[in-house]
Amino acid sequence: MTKVQYQDLLKNDPNIFPLLKFDPFEKHKGISGFLKLVDELKALNFDLVVDLHANLRSFLIRHLLKTKTKIKYDKRRLARFLLVHFKFLRIKSIHTVDLYLEALKKIRINSSEKDPRIFLDQEGENFLRDFMMDKKIEKDDIIVGIHPGARWETKRWNEEKFGKVCQILNQTPKINVILFGDQKDQEVIERISPNLEDQRVFQAINLPLSKLMSLIARCDCFVTNDSGPMHIASALGVPVVAIFGPTHPKLGFSPQGSANIVLTANVKCSPCSLHGEKRCHKKSRYCMDLIQPEMVTDAVEKLLGKKFSLKKGT
Repeated sequence: MTKVQYQDLLKNDPNIFPLLKFDPFEKHKGISGFLKLVDELKALNFDLVVDLHANLRSFLIRHLLKTKTKIKYDKRRLARFLLVHFKFLRIKSIHTVDLYLEALKKIRINSSEKDPRIFLDQEGENFLRDFMMDKKIEKDDIIVGIHPGARWETKRWNEEKFGKVCQILNQTPKINVILFGDQKDQEVIERISPNLEDQRVFQAINLPLSKLMSLIARCDCFVTNDSGPMHIASALGVPVVAIFGPTHPKLGFSPQGSANIVLTANVKCSPCSLHGEKRCHKKSRYCMDLIQPEMVTDAVEKLLGKKFSLKKGT
């Protein structure tokens, strides 16, 4: 079961049937909607419930169902509390994916495969084909995706630095840049892209998930803040350059897989919150400001390979 707005992430997975949809905005809104959801789940008579969210709502669902076998994942609340409030960075870092898999060991499921997977659909593939034709992007061109947004303002790297990254990438033949974002990111993306020298910087704003996933899947590298699209790119096997500031990779939310580079300034005040929701009270956002555009483009160059050497122009 997943929230209805995220169903496209899983609807094409051949291993999932049926995909149950939780709609907190309409059908399952409020207390009456929540009780309706519980009744719907009770009617399905599950043999097993696996709670991979472990919040209050999933706790209530888990305990209101009469299913005999129920397991949940360990959020490592104490470890994360110590990391955020006391900066105990010596605490062993365990990725959230590993914590999910650890929960499954309780029912004798052991997996050596840790990388998430997302399955695309034909609608997304058709959109990708049309987008490539419309933008005149050749089959062998390099595409670097850039996502300057994030849910919390503190997790957003400086937009001028994103613009500088675009300028450096834009000086290299065969590299096309696609700026991704939702409607809230449109003004930022407009400010990032207007002064670039040619037309190889494109916008992909407020796309439905199926189209967003197909376009990200075509990227050769994806530059992003700590965000949802970061995890989508990682699950699609796209090499990721991830910028972490108020959050920290040790909290367990970094992109999964080996073909990724995580940039963090490792300042003493980071992490300052679990998801980046806390306001910064320092004179400077040191965790973000210390990360420079050249650090990002160097990481992109490393992931793209020696064949595509970026020109570090001004």
